[in-house]
Amino acid sequence: MKKLSTFNILLSAGLIGVLLAGSAQAEQILTWTDGAPNRGTRVEATIWLGDQLAERTDGALKIDYHWGGALMNFKAATKGIGSGAADMGLMVGAYNPTLHPGYSLADLPMPYSDPWVGNRAIYDLVQGNADLQAEFHKLNLQYITNITTTQIELICKDKTVKSLEDIKGLKVRGTGVYMKVFGDLGATPVNMSSAEAYQGISTGLLDCTQIYGYAIPAFKLEEVANEVTKLDWGALMGMAFVMNKDVYDALPDDQKKTLNQLGSDFIDHYAEKIMEGNAKAYENIAAGKDGNKVNISDLPDAEKAKLVEASAPYIEEWRAAAKASGLDADGIYDQYMALLKKYDDERKAKGYPWNR
Repeated sequence: MKKLSTFNILLSAGLIGVLLAGSAQAEQILTWTDGAPNRGTRVEATIWLGDQLAERTDGALKIDYHWGGALMNFKAATKGIGSGAADMGLMVGAYNPTLHPGYSLADLPMPYSDPWVGNRAIYDLVQGNADLQAEFHKLNLQYITNITTTQIELICKDKTVKSLEDIKGLKVRGTGVYMKVFGDLGATPVNMSSAEAYQGISTGLLDCTQIYGYAIPAFKLEEVANEVTKLDWGALMGMAFVMNKDVYDALPDDQKKTLNQLGSDFIDHYAEKIMEGNAKAYENIAAGKDGNKVNISDLPDAEKAKLVEASAPYIEEWRAAAKASGLDADGIYDQYMALLKKYDDERKAKGYPWNR
């Protein structure tokens, strides 16, 4: 066997060192800020996104998650990510509505309440609307994908809500415009977080709270309340996964393409998992699996139509504010409604993507 010269050995070692150095340089760790604690279906889906990003880029892009506001809270996240305090994270528009006059449309009640339909529509709207793209870019943010709370529902203690008349006089905790509409309908709004609803109901400060299916067992509300009315009323969707735009712009084109495709794929993955979470939650509380049985009923379609009608003044408020900000409010709204109808028609005709 021919012996390797000292030069060849050193040359080989040098090449290996260069290759290893190049490999190390190619790996980029993206810091992620998230104001929520590290648990639940949404968090599991968020981690899936990071796993997929690493897999699809052969380890070149990885995410380092910081939960529970460890880097910054929800209110600070929009400006924090834009300034580079974190590379990526969850931005909740409701905490800074004046920064998102166009995107705040996503948090308003709509006649379509299906989580996949709504989330797919708002994703396409942001990706395809120049005004909304500019709104994110002005904040030095790159929109990646979207999440949703799913449908607004109602859980009460010893109160069965079968019509909007039944809402009158009830002490209710709620969110944003959804709570304002309840107030317009005669409820007594109570300013309280969802985390405080358990104590509020148990002490009588609340009769009911607006909530989402999967959140009922998460907050153990079935222990203190026994009547759920499925309003299936819109959903909060002004919640985006965003990236610092400078960081995004510096990525190679192939990594940008991968990230963009992953953002679209996430919409379907998230909708499937969050809808499974809702179904499981309702199944468990209806059966009383933890010893606390809850009655579940649906608000009649005619009453749901009244809820949508009662929301109309707030759509006009949004329209006026968006126009005052220089946005094509009518164009954004019409495009959004067309997308909602498109995906609702697709759902009815073909079913959900994960079942095809």
